Amino acid sequence: MKIVHFFKNLFIKAKRLDLTILPSQGYFYNDSFSISIKKAKLEDIKEYEVDFVRNDLSLILRKVKRIVKKNTIIPDEYNFEYIKSIDIIFIFFEIVKLTRNKKIDITYFDEYGSELKVDFSTKSFNYYNFDNIVSNWNQKTKEFLINGYKYSLPSMGVENSLTQFLINKSYEEDCERYNEYKYSFVYFVGNKEYLTTDEIENLIQIFNYDMDSDEIEKIDNIIKSFSSLQRYTLKKGDKIIEITSRINLETIWK
Repeated sequence: MKIVHFFKNLFIKAKRLDLTILPSQGYFYNDSFSISIKKAKLEDIKEYEVDFVRNDLSLILRKVKRIVKKNTIIPDEYNFEYIKSIDIIFIFFEIVKLTRNKKIDITYFDEYGSELKVDFSTKSFNYYNFDNIVSNWNQKTKEFLINGYKYSLPSMGVENSLTQFLINKSYEEDCERYNEYKYSFVYFVGNKEYLTTDEIENLIQIFNYDMDSDEIEKIDNIIKSFSSLQRYTLKKGDKIIEITSRINLETIWK
């Protein structure tokens, strides 16, 4: 850790996160990368809550990302966009818990219809099991080599690049064709923090037209094998609890 980064944590009273507790479990980050979080300020929370629209997912994600960006400290050689997109919500919850100094309870129902609660924590989070494929992990590049392809999780920057690309294309006359493409290439661009328009156009061509059916099937099967990594679920005994619709993000700071 650089001295500047150390003193930032010291004076801001930041809490360093163990990367292994994140959904990505640290597999896709460089060894020199770290994340520390601090308590959100009152003005951050007010900004989050104002004009909140419960059914506007894109708006909610923007608000969540803004909170995370304002209340995380990362080494100077990295940008916020380097963080893997799958980890953003988890980091947001950690900031909420640190700020409120209390746990986040998730309500669910058992097989008898009784209402129960489980707290969102590292003990209850249903982590993806990498054990069967850890031998395919390249510790240097932070990718999994499977069937000739190098799998990684998309960064915030790659996700934002693709989102902006599609927004720009939505103004074109033939924009509907972009709804038909597969964008699976985001899992095979390594540790890129962003993609240019030309790169995205080229990758669309490769992954939708230049690959034969066998290669496309390989890609689809690789992504499918990691599908549970893309979902947030909790474990309570033998029960798996989906939490997508169980957390009221509008009132999470209350």
